[in-house]
This record gives sequence, structure tokens and C-alpha cells, in this order.
Amino acid sequence: MEKKIRLVIKTLFLFILLVSINDIFIGLLPFDYSKISYTSKIIINFIGNILYLIIIIAIYIKTLKKDFKNYFKNFLDNFEQSFKYYLVGLIVMLISNIIIVIITKGNIAGNEQAVRNLISHAPLYMIFSVSIFAPITEELIFRKSIRDIINNKYAYILISGILFGFMHIVGNATTPLEYLYTISYSSLGITFAYTYYKTNNIFSSIMLHCMHNSVAIILYLIAGV
Repeated sequence: MEKKIRLVIKTLFLFILLVSINDIFIGLLPFDYSKISYTSKIIINFIGNILYLIIIIAIYIKTLKKDFKNYFKNFLDNFEQSFKYYLVGLIVMLISNIIIVIITKGNIAGNEQAVRNLISHAPLYMIFSVSIFAPITEELIFRKSIRDIINNKYAYILISGILFGFMHIVGNATTPLEYLYTISYSSLGITFAYTYYKTNNIFSSIMLHCMHNSVAIILYLIAGV
């Protein structure tokens, strides 16, 4: 029981730090953040991301080393196995997105709009953020950390996936209908959680997450979709 409490505290700490580290870092700056250039703000946010990556990787370094070795030793086989699960989640996500777009009369999720705006103004930073930072940090928090806490297979997969989906909506939703997009994000979160549960290798879900985000940002940069 005491171990579970420690794991819960660690997970909460990592999550709170994830959403607040840039604000903490900005608060420590010896100058007025609001008065510096947009480029300087992006650089500062990038430094905050790097600091968080260092912290979370240091915490899970043993798991990352072990899983990295096991995953890339048979990369093609491991990726093929994971990709089958991803396709199911992707289909569910696409279908739910179409239905939700119809219901919301064409409005996209606030999180998606925020990401697109940042891509337009800081593409290099967003490539790093979306394709590297998010897959590593979110998989370690929503998959690894929660898996350490919850033993039941179905409870873990559902809680991990739904929390993942909800946290992608809650900060950017402007209307109640936008919360329907929790379904879309959760479908991928559930897929990543199932993949991690089946393979017991965090790089299985990290690689899927990285691939999905990278394809999405490439499509947006090339075609604006």
C-alpha cells in the first residue's frame, strides 16, 4: 500500500510538473517574459521542455535502457505487432472525428487548433514538441506511471486512455461540445495503453505515438490537413 501511494505521488508530481514547468521556469527569469520577442519565448519554452525531459528520463532511466535494448533488438517484429493495434485505434479515432465534426458543425478540437497555430508560427519547435517531447513524456506518464499503479488490465487500459484523452481537451475547450473530442483522443490513448500492456515495452507505445504525431504534423505542413 505504501509503495502504491509513493507511485501515485510520483505520477501526480510528474504530471503537475509537465503542465507547469514552463511557467515555473519563466517565473525564475530575471526579466519580464511578456516583453521579449516571440522567438525568445519559443527558445525559453524549448529549454523548459528539455529540462522536463532530463527529469523524467532520469526517473525512468532503468526502464528506458532495458526496453530500448529489447525493442530495437527486433525492431521490425516489435513494430509490426504494435502497428496492428494502432490501426484499430486509428480507425476508431477517424470515425469518431467525422461524427463529432458533424455534431459540432465543423469545429475542430481546441487542442488541435492550438497546435496548428503554433506549427504556423514555430514549425521547428513544434516538430520537436509533437514528435519527440510529447511521445516520450506522455507515454511515461500516462502509460508507464499509471501501469505501475493499476494492476487490473481493463481498468488500466480504460483509465490510462480516458485520462490521456481528457487532458488533451480540458485546457483548450471553449464549448461543452468540444469535450466530445475526448472520445477521439481516448481511442488512441486506449490503443497505446493496450499496446504497452501486451508488449510490456514502453517503446512500443512511444514509437506509435511518435509515428502518429509525426505523420500528422507532416500532413499539416505539406497539405494543411
